[in-house]
Amino acid sequence: MTRTPVYTTGYVICVVLGIADVVGVAGIAMDDAPPAVVVILGGVLGLVTLAAAVPAWRGNRAGHFTVAGSRALSGLLALPAFFVDAPTWARLLAGGLVLLTIVGLGLLLSGAPRHAMAR
Repeated sequence: MTRTPVYTTGYVICVVLGIADVVGVAGIAMDDAPPAVVVILGGVLGLVTLAAAVPAWRGNRAGHFTVAGSRALSGLLALPAFFVDAPTWARLLAGGLVLLTIVGLGLLLSGAPRHAMAR
């Protein structure tokens, strides 16, 4: 299977975001932490991303879409920070994560090997 540089870049961004979600669970005890449900769901979605990353790298179609879906849902979890009374750092972090998610998904899906999108 040949991977394009675009796909590889999107894949790496998505995997790094998955790792960040898992590591972010450690912040649950912070003073200005998001609600525990959001942190735990983010951690679970990060684990889903990491679990699906290996099959996706090997060309598995379901793994590919699982990575994309878990990253999309994780990006959506960051959106409430813009609509509630959140600290400035949380809004900046959420904005950066949403932007990275959009870029990662765009690269991942546009550069996907054709057989991963077919069927």
